[in-house]
Amino acid sequence: LAEYDTIVAFDPDWRELSEEQIQLVDDWLYKESGGMVVVSGPVYMDQWIQDKSLSKVRSFYPVEFNSRLLSIDDSKFGATTPWPIEFTREGQEADFLWLGSTAEESQRSWGEFDGVFGFYQVKGAKPGAAVYGRYSNPEASISDSKPVYLAEQFWGSGRVFYMGSGEMWRLREESDTYFEQYY
Repeated sequence: LAEYDTIVAFDPDWRELSEEQIQLVDDWLYKESGGMVVVSGPVYMDQWIQDKSLSKVRSFYPVEFNSRLLSIDDSKFGATTPWPIEFTREGQEADFLWLGSTAEESQRSWGEFDGVFGFYQVKGAKPGAAVYGRYSNPEASISDSKPVYLAEQFWGSGRVFYMGSGEMWRLREESDTYFEQYY
């Protein structure tokens, strides 16, 4: 792992890693300033989130997971229309999320993006995590809060960035440049 700066994990099945491998990832993030991008998905998330032996992996994530499995309707994957990502003030100021050279240009560019169709339902952000964006569908709200879609937290000296689904490829519908700049 020391040869890498970032791990990008799309809907990973963390059950495939041994306890020793998970500890190596933890040490790499926490002590070696590694970075990880974790992308939620509909295939493996429900299985590993409920696995008691994977509490260390859950701790990497900047979001709190629900303690029980939700029904398929609750997961919100597969909505019939796209919903824009509603950026928080922190999200608007985070230049790594900009789709332009200035905050204003980025806001215009994100405004052209139709949005995403789904997300993985989480309880909310962990204390100390930065929430950059929320899924804007009002029907998906929990209490008065829209679901977390983009969030980040420090894990020791490393960072973990969370995405609520793997739909950022949809940025290509607006511009290949937006897609490339995002990733």
